Amino acid sequence: MANSENNVALVFGASGISGWAATKNLLSYPTPTTFSRVVGLTNRPKTVEESGLPQDPRLELYSGIDLRSSFDNVIQQMEKIPNLDQITHIYYLAYSNATAYSQNVMDIRDINVHMTHNAVHASDQLCKSLEFLVLQTGTNNYGVAVFRFQDKIEINPPLKEDNPRIPSPWGDEIFYYPQVDIIKEASKGKRWKWCEVRPDQIVGHVPSPTSMTYVEPLALYLALYLYVNGPGASVQFPGSHKNYEYTFTDSSQDIISKSEIYLSVLKPDQANGEAFNIADTETPGSWSVKWPLLAAYFGLKGTGPGEEGWIEIDKWWYDHADDYKQMCADYGLQYRQINEAAWIFCKVGFTLLHRNRELSLQKIRNLGFTEEVPVGQSYIDVFEHMAREKIIPPTGALKDGH
Repeated sequence: MANSENNVALVFGASGISGWAATKNLLSYPTPTTFSRVVGLTNRPKTVEESGLPQDPRLELYSGIDLRSSFDNVIQQMEKIPNLDQITHIYYLAYSNATAYSQNVMDIRDINVHMTHNAVHASDQLCKSLEFLVLQTGTNNYGVAVFRFQDKIEINPPLKEDNPRIPSPWGDEIFYYPQVDIIKEASKGKRWKWCEVRPDQIVGHVPSPTSMTYVEPLALYLALYLYVNGPGASVQFPGSHKNYEYTFTDSSQDIISKSEIYLSVLKPDQANGEAFNIADTETPGSWSVKWPLLAAYFGLKGTGPGEEGWIEIDKWWYDHADDYKQMCADYGLQYRQINEAAWIFCKVGFTLLHRNRELSLQKIRNLGFTEEVPVGQSYIDVFEHMAREKIIPPTGALKDGH
């Protein structure tokens, strides 16, 4: 199957941090000829060149499919995509944070469940050759980000796929559960198979600005901190003491997407109906290990957190807006807007996710997926990618300071 020219992929959310990586890797993994056609769906109109994806004649991008609208509308919109009956593999990597960080987290759940229902049932109806569907969820399957009820939820790492669901009412906001139930029900009696993949907080980057990554704001902050303060300056970890010490397993966008393709193309029978954790390595790492590594990349000295907990790096960033403009001019960089949601995403990661939550990878390892990235390396890979994209200065230039 891996070399079949009949494999055609459809990616929901192709411009997001997960979908962008999946769309890119589908063109080359596990072989350069595994898929004869890759169809990416994006929220906003975007050419392949604008997307930063490979210039490949097999790649097609389409926009205008609003999964938040009615089911009939989604059907009508998807019918405009040519040859949907050729689609064999679907990767559902769409996510809406339209109401993120509002008080009512149940709104986020309802929107995403509705989107999943529309995507799954429309695909089932229109994609007559469908063989496999992948749903990407995350570690909130285990309740790690149900912040309102952390005192009610036991988290005992390493987290394993057969852990029971968080019971109601504490697990009610976890929209992954109804997403999985929708797919289970839709697949009954059908020829297509499916699986669920569970990464942790994603380490990655997309060329188009997004609020769903904490790595880009962090990289820009560290680059500008060096520009303002010079090489060798000490830069304090911006989060809490608890967050500095807790252990977790990073999940980088390329490892996630390759695991999803691997399961759906190479192990469809074994993966069918199953959930799989995925991370860069089973070796847990804390920010106390990673922060000095990240700072060193920029020629800075990373130090531990202060007594006050969260350092308002967003405020520091806005206070140095003129310095950022000058850094962009000096190094010929793209000017990036970091919106409030992205800074909040950073703050959540550095202050609220303060329980050990490393993942067991035994299940996916047992199926032969063994690709690994050492602790902290995924961040460096993203920084290098951002330097090539001229979003931060190249390493040598950075270490010269301002």
